[in-house]
Amino acid sequence: MFRQMYTLIFSTEMSTSQEALWRFHDSTDALTRITPPGTKVRLLDPPAQLFEGAVFTLIISQPPIYLPLRWRCEFTHYEPPSRFVDRQVPQKGPFALWEHEHRFEALWPNQSRLVDTITYTPPLGPLGRLADALFIRRQLIQMFAHRHRVTKEALETV
Repeated sequence: MFRQMYTLIFSTEMSTSQEALWRFHDSTDALTRITPPGTKVRLLDPPAQLFEGAVFTLIISQPPIYLPLRWRCEFTHYEPPSRFVDRQVPQKGPFALWEHEHRFEALWPNQSRLVDTITYTPPLGPLGRLADALFIRRQLIQMFAHRHRVTKEALETV
């Protein structure tokens, strides 16, 4: 069966150290800090700390439908202070495939770059591809623009 995969890359340079950027994202409450207004996220079983192999469940509701979606994810890579990767546990979330790499790159002592790489396949085959063209991709772009803006504002005002 052929599955269309899409990749989105979001990159933002910040006037903060790689370590500060890592610390900002290295907690279970980071997700709620960077979630766009109107979107509700609840962690059902957050690990006390992040690590490779940690599994967690999200309940997400977002406009325009606000139907709660259950999303089970696992950290497949955890490499402080450079990167971590989370992926949707197969058939336990809204996508046919979802993998999200968070990279924290040191540019200078107090200059870093946040790079989010999303690889995903919408659900429901051709219907999912149509939904991606109509709204999924646009929602992801808006969500990650918000996340990067909030992260930059929080870390550059410290």
